[in-house]
Amino acid sequence: MRKDMTAPIPSLIAGLLIAAITAGPAGAQEDILIDDFESNQYEQWTITGSAWGTSPASGTLPNQMHVSGYLGEKLINSFLGGDRAIGVAVREPFLVKRTHLAFLIGGGRLPDLLGIQLLFNGEVIRSATGTESENLTWSSWNISEYIGKEVSLRIFDEATEGWGHINIDHIIQTNSPPKPFELATVLNEYRQTDQYMNEPLRPQYHFSPEINWMNDPNGLVYHDGEYHLFHQYNPAGNAWGHMSWGHAVSRDLTHWEHLPLAIPEADGIMAFSGSCVVDHTNSSGLGDGKDAPMIAIYTGHGNGKQVQNLAYSHDRGRTWIPYAGNPVLDLDLTDFRDPKVFWHEPTKRWVMAVSLANEKVIIFYESTNLTQWKELSRFGPAGVVNKPNWECPDLFELPIDGEPGKTLWVLEADMGDGSIAGGSGGEYFVGTFDGCRFKTLQHAQWVDHGRDFYAPISWDNIPKQDGRRIWIGWFNNWQTSVTPTSPWRSCMSIPRELSLKKIAFNQEEPATYVLQQKPIGELRSLRFSSISLDTDRLSWPPRQITQGSKISDMSFELEAQLRPGSARSIGLRIRTGENEFTEVGYDRQYAGIYVDRNQSGINHHPNFAGRHTSPARVINNHINLRIFVDRSTIEVFINDGEGVISDRIFPTGETFSIEAFAGNETASIPKLELHFLKSIWNHHHEDSKP
Repeated sequence: MRKDMTAPIPSLIAGLLIAAITAGPAGAQEDILIDDFESNQYEQWTITGSAWGTSPASGTLPNQMHVSGYLGEKLINSFLGGDRAIGVAVREPFLVKRTHLAFLIGGGRLPDLLGIQLLFNGEVIRSATGTESENLTWSSWNISEYIGKEVSLRIFDEATEGWGHINIDHIIQTNSPPKPFELATVLNEYRQTDQYMNEPLRPQYHFSPEINWMNDPNGLVYHDGEYHLFHQYNPAGNAWGHMSWGHAVSRDLTHWEHLPLAIPEADGIMAFSGSCVVDHTNSSGLGDGKDAPMIAIYTGHGNGKQVQNLAYSHDRGRTWIPYAGNPVLDLDLTDFRDPKVFWHEPTKRWVMAVSLANEKVIIFYESTNLTQWKELSRFGPAGVVNKPNWECPDLFELPIDGEPGKTLWVLEADMGDGSIAGGSGGEYFVGTFDGCRFKTLQHAQWVDHGRDFYAPISWDNIPKQDGRRIWIGWFNNWQTSVTPTSPWRSCMSIPRELSLKKIAFNQEEPATYVLQQKPIGELRSLRFSSISLDTDRLSWPPRQITQGSKISDMSFELEAQLRPGSARSIGLRIRTGENEFTEVGYDRQYAGIYVDRNQSGINHHPNFAGRHTSPARVINNHINLRIFVDRSTIEVFINDGEGVISDRIFPTGETFSIEAFAGNETASIPKLELHFLKSIWNHHHEDSKP
């Protein structure tokens, strides 16, 4: 995983933060505001340098990741001119009248170069720095020993590299300092609302967090009848920051139960991405003698570097104990992350694939006990080598369709920018792995041709009698990740079953092994109403083939068979409303299926709108599609998963319809089945038909 953009804090959470400031026992002394930076000038501050400008910042500054967590309209923000800008702001002295000084703080975590200091007689008596997040959270100092004395504040920025800025807001004197965040309180409040897990843009059969920011899936493992889905999570707000492991479980890969935070940020060390295994033989010695322990292997991010840590659980992942010998791998590097660990049966040892992110290199390690690791080999740089970084690797063995008994290995890695559809995405290699070294057999290929499928990871320990390799990905893009949703942000893709198939997409290129991704069969259990749609007499312009449907009907699957004939294009317009639609079609000129979201609704980022195309074969004059639409998501699976396009969409209308079109009379849609899918969050469903 990687750091990225944040967004304004939801009103619900902001309200609770304000309540946390003012709440207290009856008769308690009121807080004293030192500064909330809501003025158009720095009224009681002496400003030097270029970092601050002539007035407080109105939130996010140009070229800055989105700032959140501040109260009101403004804050003091030293990003003016970028991370290279420096400066100092000194507050006029004030009299200490309460036991604590509290403030909201964010920005870089560089204590020697930037932060806020409390001064007494010119000496620094307290100091704090940022959290390497643009999501401001509460911090406080006990200053009871200085009651009745004058002190001053100094906010300084002497940093010129990455994260070289500081954000401060709402400085108060208080006898009841607010906690950094109150996840349980905010969750309980949200669970009482009418829109719990049912906001207009909330997907209904894709996993999403109840509240707050989520990104990469982590630690996917099957154990004792449960599929565990851990994920990157910010317990403090609806924006990237304070990375911890959120947690959910399922018994059928469709219905999910949210569980409490699993591995939190601790002592300034974030819990970045990683994996989880079941140590059946207790090779680690971390078991309790009753059941096989679950072992999480994850990146600890803090103090200017990334290391690999362990935590273990004796109660089916409900509580976690940090390993006393952490870190288990430390190369003293700033970009060394995202370990994927699995048991390699032929060599009887644990294998780890972990990324040297900025070098686009994957290192393979081996261990017999999960706590001591030895390097085996390295792979890369490779693939789109001129594009930045690799992260979140996965390595697994797959069967080959049509070649019984034969398997090959797939190595997948993700890049934060420069992918096929723009922004972040993943590439994969097909080859061999002998327990020591991965060797690729062909050029790299794109995992998904949409813009919103990132950091997929596969479940470990799925029973042999099942035999599937299943993965899930983060349904978002770092470039456009601040989506217009609240009080939650981001969701996961539907789980996908993986296999390999040798395919030639055109006569000019040789056949290659292609990663097939098929929707898992369990999704069929969510169907509660199905109809065949009338697609006769298609032409241009598009013809409406359903009546207007409500938002509650906008979680469905379409099974379509397209017959292009000699037409340039043929396809569907989905979620068509007033002046908006998302188009899915075949374009003969590009020999591919496309998703066009130029007019899909809210284009919340300059790079959001666009058309994304996947190569597609016309097989026996037909192209088969399965299209999953879930309020703000669309996933198109082409010819049994030979290609996939995953895109987010944010329609604004309240009623929608489906339209169909064909470029000429030789093109047709012989089959179009519409299946409505139940919500996995137990909302009432009307058996309505469009």
